[in-house]
Amino acid sequence: ALHWPQPKVIVLDCDGTLWKGVCGEDGALGIDIDRARKAFQESIVAQREKGRLICLCSKNNEADVFEVFTLRPEMPIRLDHLIAWRINWLPKSQNLKSLPAELQLGLESFIFIDDNPIECAEVEANCPEVLTLRLPADPESIADFLDHIWALDQLKTIEEDKNRASLYQQNVLRERLRQGAPSLEKFLAELDLRVRASKMKAHQVPRVAQLTQRTNQFNFTGMRRTENEIRGLCSSESLECLVIEVKDRFGDYGLVGAILFL
Repeated sequence: ALHWPQPKVIVLDCDGTLWKGVCGEDGALGIDIDRARKAFQESIVAQREKGRLICLCSKNNEADVFEVFTLRPEMPIRLDHLIAWRINWLPKSQNLKSLPAELQLGLESFIFIDDNPIECAEVEANCPEVLTLRLPADPESIADFLDHIWALDQLKTIEEDKNRASLYQQNVLRERLRQGAPSLEKFLAELDLRVRASKMKAHQVPRVAQLTQRTNQFNFTGMRRTENEIRGLCSSESLECLVIEVKDRFGDYGLVGAILFL
């Protein structure tokens, strides 16, 4: 958890994973959201609150899956918790490969969870970058399944983590605006982008440290810094730190950049 990049996306199967039964055959009111799967869904929602994005990848008719979310309000996972989905009859590995472009994340950031060993094997063979996990067959082992996945260990959750899912949902709106704009200049004008640089404050140190640890693109040095290291560097006056905050018409990106300089 200290030294390895954390997964950012959890992709879930539906039938047999989120609920017991097959929604296309049993219907939305016929599938069983048993105690174990309800607890599993609650664990997924808790992961979302830590900043992870939730997607679906299921071999089903899309209308059948959405009907479950509409008619079964007791489900902890709701449609507005989801960032993206691929609900069709294509190979799941093919659907997974289509998600990074939409989310602007690499496949190595993905975890895929399915109850079917054949589907898990297919994804492992064709998407080796993805951490593929098979949901336990024993219902008694499902409830605390995620608690034993080391890749999901997270030492600290900061405010930007809690808002991450909302930020990605805002990005969907931005992308729609971009696609409908006749030019890049028109898109930027309508976006009303505002960028602010200011001196780092004490409460922003955890986010600055997180940026050094997570960011690969546009990280000019590749150096990873802990909170204590950043405090030490700045308090000794050997370095100064500016933070970059961004807003636009769709919402607040938050603190998205940092500049450490002599």
